[in-house]
Amino acid sequence: MFRIGILGSDNSHALMFAKLCNIPDENGEYLYDDVRVTAIYGFDDDPEHTKKVADEGGIEFIAHSPENFYGTVDAVMVVYRQGSLHVPHILPFIEKGYPVWIDKPIAESITDINILRESVEKNNALITGGSNIKYNYEILTLKNKISNGSLGDVNGGYMNFPADLMSEYGGIFFYGSHLCEMCLSVFGYDVKSVYAVSAEPTNTIVTVRYTDKLVALNFNGKTSKYFMTVHGAKNSVTLELDISVIYRLGFDQFVWMLRTKRMPLTFANLVTPVYMLHAIQKSLNEGVEVEMGEICR
Repeated sequence: MFRIGILGSDNSHALMFAKLCNIPDENGEYLYDDVRVTAIYGFDDDPEHTKKVADEGGIEFIAHSPENFYGTVDAVMVVYRQGSLHVPHILPFIEKGYPVWIDKPIAESITDINILRESVEKNNALITGGSNIKYNYEILTLKNKISNGSLGDVNGGYMNFPADLMSEYGGIFFYGSHLCEMCLSVFGYDVKSVYAVSAEPTNTIVTVRYTDKLVALNFNGKTSKYFMTVHGAKNSVTLELDISVIYRLGFDQFVWMLRTKRMPLTFANLVTPVYMLHAIQKSLNEGVEVEMGEICR
């Protein structure tokens, strides 16, 4: 049995992940026979809500400090809303050899990414996380259409999802990671540059330039519908994003990592959304197109 400890209870992700493996269905069957969330630490929350999450999620142990996880769990997830807390709070577990999930955004600062990379390489760590949306069925459908050649040579596309430049949880980093990961998963991680224009904090357009295509990303918090379009030389396709099962699809990847001891994504791909968000923010601040090389070097 893999016992998981969760850092953070304020974010709804904590309860959603716990319910996936702790609460049986109407037939008494568990989604995962070998995985349970057994502990939670509410650093980011008030004790009453942490207890509510534990009760509703079937979590048996509420920790008083992260150190309470040592020896009592087999893996750790950090799900704080504030991305700047992710790396500092998960590092001790990486250094002790725990497989970890880091929720989106993986980090907010480039410094934290560098610290994380050094620790992962030093400890040969198992790490995954980010946005669950990149494992969505429609995302996989688009990837398959591109890879099987049914669209012909892909030359561009469009995607929308919310983000708020003024979010109290790190500005664009809080929700922006979702749309960046959607784009990277479908169109590739080899982005050359971005150019961003904002009408208001919840309505921003980003042009993403690849060597052979242009993709428009609309960080639009004024709609509840999310669409993705891919244009190819042979055909174009538009799909509406269904986010109803994204928690399970993302958690499946964490469980797969625990069982196989293999990472679903390379470290480079895992952190590319952070670099992309920095490039977008720089473009918004300076009103210029920003090369990804300026951020990643």
